[in-house]
Amino acid sequence: MGMSELELILNYWRAGAPGAVLATVVHVKGSAYRRPGARMLILPDGRHIGSISGGCLEGDVCQKAWWLTQDAKPALRVYDSMSDDDAVWEFGLGCNGVVQVLLERIDSPDVNESLHYLEASLVNRTPAAIATVISTSPASSLKVGSRLMLDDTHVSGSLAGTKHRSTLSEHARVALREGTNRTVELEGHQLFIEAIHPPLPLVIFGAGPDAIPLVSLAKLLGWCVTVADGRPAYARQDRFAQADRVVLTSADDPIGSIAIDRATAVVLITHNYPQDRKLLECIVPLLPRYLGVLGPHIRTRRLLEHLDPTMDRFELHAPIGLDIGAETPEGIAISIVAEIQATLAGRTGEMLKLRRGSIHAREQTEETAMQTGTRT
Repeated sequence: MGMSELELILNYWRAGAPGAVLATVVHVKGSAYRRPGARMLILPDGRHIGSISGGCLEGDVCQKAWWLTQDAKPALRVYDSMSDDDAVWEFGLGCNGVVQVLLERIDSPDVNESLHYLEASLVNRTPAAIATVISTSPASSLKVGSRLMLDDTHVSGSLAGTKHRSTLSEHARVALREGTNRTVELEGHQLFIEAIHPPLPLVIFGAGPDAIPLVSLAKLLGWCVTVADGRPAYARQDRFAQADRVVLTSADDPIGSIAIDRATAVVLITHNYPQDRKLLECIVPLLPRYLGVLGPHIRTRRLLEHLDPTMDRFELHAPIGLDIGAETPEGIAISIVAEIQATLAGRTGEMLKLRRGSIHAREQTEETAMQTGTRT
């Protein structure tokens, strides 16, 4: 598809099609295929966009989303496969965990405002955080689905005018800083704090045949992809229809108008030694989040000899990719994308059967007492 599930959901919402139900995973205990923040939109005709599990929950959610929200009020659906009772396996859950799914009508004011906010975050490429009430106490003045939204410049949402603004804003800032989602207990209310980050900017220098599958895989992950090359016959948009941008560079200006910063992943697959040397001299001082170069060890050592020695602490991924025995352009693309993903997640890319502990980073749970200001 070349777009993230959030972008696909936003496209449907922009079209003004009414009546859909937004399903969001807001809490997970134990093991689950999708983590908090996963979204799915259930359309009036029964189709759905996105996913909230490996396929075991979608059928039940699509079947019941309408009557659970028929009074236009959000509903929290809990799926528990940790019990020994055979009844909990009726959904075919393949994981041993508890999954909480918030169901909301897409045309509700709170959802509409949050989608506007998410759209602006994607367009402006600015990180943002959203705090959503997912359960309340009996005498609560808050309602499920109420939100507080925060970015670098302002705070908004129906919770922004409540006494909880300051505490929730701090939780949102921590979530953004740490890049983690979390559940917060606040005076008998449970809230889901979600950190929203723009799609990874990936810049691919080299528009040869091996760049084509690399672009396709990167777009499947929802990344924002730029392809650059100095050859007019290669740097063409029709060769890379899925790419967000194709740039024709020059020998005098090897990176052209491409913005590269500490949030950017860069891949060099030019197959051209002099060009890679020039590119590295320009790119390494910019300290991108990831920088990988195609080629054997000896070629890399020669390239590094020409770099500023003060930059020797910069982590260069060369030879690029994970060791999966890849030989074809498609296999090499898998190897490269997998290494980038592992690097972003702070993982080594080893086999999961060798990993000790949980496969997924645990969602953080925090309890907050407004009276004392303490956190646990």
